[in-house]
Amino acid sequence: MKTLVNATRGPRSLTLAGILLVVAACSAVDERSSAPVAASAPPPTDSSSRSMSATRAPTALPSVEPAETARLVAQVLGSGNFPGYSVEAPTGWYANGGHFVVKSSGGVIGLSVWDVTQVPRDPCQWEGQLYDPGPTVDDLVQALVAQRLRNATTPTDVTLAGYPGQYLEWSVPADMVVTGDADFAGCSVEPSNGHRDFLSWLQSAGGSRYQQVAGQVDRLWVLDVDGQRLLVDATYSPDTTEVDRAELGQVAESLRFEDR
Repeated sequence: MKTLVNATRGPRSLTLAGILLVVAACSAVDERSSAPVAASAPPPTDSSSRSMSATRAPTALPSVEPAETARLVAQVLGSGNFPGYSVEAPTGWYANGGHFVVKSSGGVIGLSVWDVTQVPRDPCQWEGQLYDPGPTVDDLVQALVAQRLRNATTPTDVTLAGYPGQYLEWSVPADMVVTGDADFAGCSVEPSNGHRDFLSWLQSAGGSRYQQVAGQVDRLWVLDVDGQRLLVDATYSPDTTEVDRAELGQVAESLRFEDR
């Protein structure tokens, strides 16, 4: 089973083999962050060379019966004066390490919020391809849609948590070859630890968002939160159940930003 992780660069600590990983705060340029990977239980307390095509339809998710929920609180990944956020989550979901909301079930699944500062033009061959997309919601959305290999949907205007923005989905190519330690064959090597990352973006504290498995899907809301651009990432792997994906959608829709 898998859970959300924010693993520092150094000795490889991200694994898809069923180990619960401890979350470490991103605070340096050489740090590495992912999103959900497998966990056995909640903590006790708490490549293809194809070009991207922006024509894929958004995923249709089933509805689920209402269930008892709990409000979980987490923090934005980045360096700055950001609001906290909270979500209403059903039984089995929990806040992991202060930055992620995850479910302890089969597959990669969870939610996180990011202050994105750099985006690679190519998520696999990303060395020398990172750039600042600009400060606005539109700037970041255009950069995400233009990223190669992603099969992104056409962005649409949305409101989430009371804030305006744009929504899109993208995915990792299903034919990528990935080892059990989230190394993508043929992708650029991270010099600090020798791992081959499929890289989505960098955040303002220096941490990176890397993907974990082939076929992984990200539902992305890029929002203007009182003048701050924040990206909400709800991600899941192909082996997650339809019920878990529907719960993830409900968790995302329940998101509320808290006072600073």
